[in-house]
Amino acid sequence: MKPTGVLKIINVLLALDFLLIATTAIFHNLIAPTGFYRPFHALPGFIFLGLVIIHLFLNRKWIKANYFKKKES
Repeated sequence: MKPTGVLKIINVLLALDFLLIATTAIFHNLIAPTGFYRPFHALPGFIFLGLVIIHLFLNRKWIKANYFKKKES
């Protein structure tokens, strides 16, 4: 699979994971006690971190071209 195809999948997973993290953060007091809640917020947080690292790796050329340009004299 091409990197752009993988990136499209990663972007969708990032969006869904972010929504899960945001939802559990907003409603954690209403959903369940802390002991039950923690895995449903922490695990997606670690998954999100991994997806962000993959996302940055797949976009490294774009990042390098746009943020690490050599200044023209």
